[in-house]
Amino acid sequence: MRWDEVLFERFAMSRVGYVLGSRLAPVLDKTLVPRSNGRLSTMGIDKVGMVTTTGAKSGQPRSQPLALIDDGKGLLAIASNYGREKHPAWSANLLAHPECTLEFKGETRPYRAELLTGDERAAAWATAVDSYAGYENYREQCAPREIRIFRLRPA
Repeated sequence: MRWDEVLFERFAMSRVGYVLGSRLAPVLDKTLVPRSNGRLSTMGIDKVGMVTTTGAKSGQPRSQPLALIDDGKGLLAIASNYGREKHPAWSANLLAHPECTLEFKGETRPYRAELLTGDERAAAWATAVDSYAGYENYREQCAPREIRIFRLRPA
């Protein structure tokens, strides 16, 4: 990691970083990501995309900024919910309706989400923790809930 990424990760894993990241960043990113054509977010450039899912219960479109990790096979979306007890609503939406739209890196395209299990999930988890060590803290906080991991691929 570059020095700025190390500093950002340390800050994000602090108590203040957790509060800002879980409460303020999603609100700001709902404005920043669309206005920057999917390029700029509170995490920097080309780190967060705006994912629009179909509500599992309502059937209505739901947009959520999500940190995305390119693993070479697609984009990983980690449903950590900041270590909270329950799964995030967007992950239930993707389970019910895997088709979504993603605004990321200057493009808006249709994607399809796949819930990872077994060895694929284990490899994706290792990639996620390598990208942001805080995911391991979230895993411990939300246990026994297993954090869902989705791979998003262009439809």
